[in-house]
Amino acid sequence: MSYIGKTLKKREKAYFTVEAALILPLVILFTTVMIFMAFYVHDRCIMEQSAYEAALRGTQNSIKDGQEAYNVAQIAAGRITDERLFALKDFTYSVEVTADNVRVAYHCKINMPLISWLGEYIDALDFSIDAAGEAKRIRQVQDIRFFRAINGKGLIWDESRDAK
Repeated sequence: MSYIGKTLKKREKAYFTVEAALILPLVILFTTVMIFMAFYVHDRCIMEQSAYEAALRGTQNSIKDGQEAYNVAQIAAGRITDERLFALKDFTYSVEVTADNVRVAYHCKINMPLISWLGEYIDALDFSIDAAGEAKRIRQVQDIRFFRAINGKGLIWDESRDAK
């Protein structure tokens, strides 16, 4: 092989090294961002589901007053999300109980390396998640009376079906 052929082969190896040095960091960065995006989607789904589940627990049949509903929902809101969230920080939740509804709201910030760094330089970026769930409080006695009133007007509600 001639001197020119050896030089061309060395240049080809050098081109590959330069291209790999440019492309490999981008591939690693893209892979890291995709992993953290998967954490974000997971945490958001868990928070939305947990908020609704905690609100439902505050509307159980055995609960008699608003304070008891608040206590049950407050305990459930904390326990449901324990050790299930990956990429979050500054996690807080609040519970509101009214005569008709129980509402549980979660708020947190996303803890991703690149996004946190970017947020330091751009003030308008808000990387936080807000999720809320709401459930209607059930008052069984009033509901039964309501359905009996509907039955008296000839609408749907057959108590004989409940006996079966």
